[in-house]
Amino acid sequence: MRTLTDTFLTLGVRLRAAGLPADADAVRSLITAAACLDPLDPHQVRAASRALTCTQREHLRLHDAIFDVVFGLAEGQEVEESGTDLEFPRPELNTEGTGGEANEITEAGRTEHLRHVDLGFDDDSEAAALIDSLAFRSPRGLAHRTRSGHTGIIDAPRILRQLIRNEEISTIPRRRSLHRRRPVILVADVSASMTMWREPVLRFLARGSEELGARCFTAGTRLTRVDVRARAAGGHGRGSNRFVSALDKILDAGAGTRLGESLTELLSGRSKDLVRGSILVVISDGWEHGDCADLDIACSRLARLSHRFLWVNPRAGRSGFEARTRGLAIAAAHAETVLPATTVAQWQSVADLIADRASIHDTVGGDSLASPRALGGSMTAVHSTAATVPTAADLGARA
Repeated sequence: MRTLTDTFLTLGVRLRAAGLPADADAVRSLITAAACLDPLDPHQVRAASRALTCTQREHLRLHDAIFDVVFGLAEGQEVEESGTDLEFPRPELNTEGTGGEANEITEAGRTEHLRHVDLGFDDDSEAAALIDSLAFRSPRGLAHRTRSGHTGIIDAPRILRQLIRNEEISTIPRRRSLHRRRPVILVADVSASMTMWREPVLRFLARGSEELGARCFTAGTRLTRVDVRARAAGGHGRGSNRFVSALDKILDAGAGTRLGESLTELLSGRSKDLVRGSILVVISDGWEHGDCADLDIACSRLARLSHRFLWVNPRAGRSGFEARTRGLAIAAAHAETVLPATTVAQWQSVADLIADRASIHDTVGGDSLASPRALGGSMTAVHSTAATVPTAADLGARA
């Protein structure tokens, strides 16, 4: 007698033969999820299978055709289409007698709602477009040069010169330190596991390059220097000309993840001088396919060489997320903190933290960042700014 597990295994074999990413882990997760679903309800089973095996919109039609054949729905009664477009409700306000003011309030409420939408399910890029308006502040550090002033440290050489010239010292000379703009380096993971986050990440790189003059790199199977600021004109939606052109020189986009080798390359040659004393931000989900020992060594060197080392994980803001991969464990051990970036609001928190002067190298007063390594606490620190991020089940219910 054929069991439900056998049916799922057959579905996985046929999906892989059709070119869909239905690997063994996806099929195993589907079997596990079926225990929490009604196996007699094709809507629930189909939605779970889609979520685990479809990474592109083009996969949906092919998946549904194979699903119907495996579960015997192709010749029987057709199941009502569950839909693929996600619609987010607009706030409803009473506009009687208020004129255009109500429209402005409605749009403001709509924008605030989109700031907390999971960008991994933002197919029409309406929420991701808000990243283009993120507010950045330039990180500043103390320069080696000083300037005469009424406050600051006592200027001993100047006092000595005045005494040698027999001049009367009416006030104690002081010197204050000058500030300089710290360089920022952004490294984005463009491997296959980051496909759904690629547009928000590229928008963040473009915004950071424009506002901070950040040097941007992409990491997949190799390290690639990109200039997204020159390609930031026009285009909306996934697959638009804006982001297609931004990926022209990234030959390893959508390939494997070898962060260890890519970050090691960042530490070699002239790139090493760029990292020294900079604010380094690595954007990745930590799904390392290469040798984790190389990643451990590279992260350890980056943490010592840079002024601040931040790790951003777009998956970390989802409800129930747990850092189980070896790559994230290494990131938590060496980075100052691991930040979520699932929503636009969380991306804004990342932008604010880049300008924070506190670090494990330099603690500034009581406003310093309480990093887990500086305080000797837990190695994993994932901060969430959004109260609730819509899950796949919530978004499926809205469709």
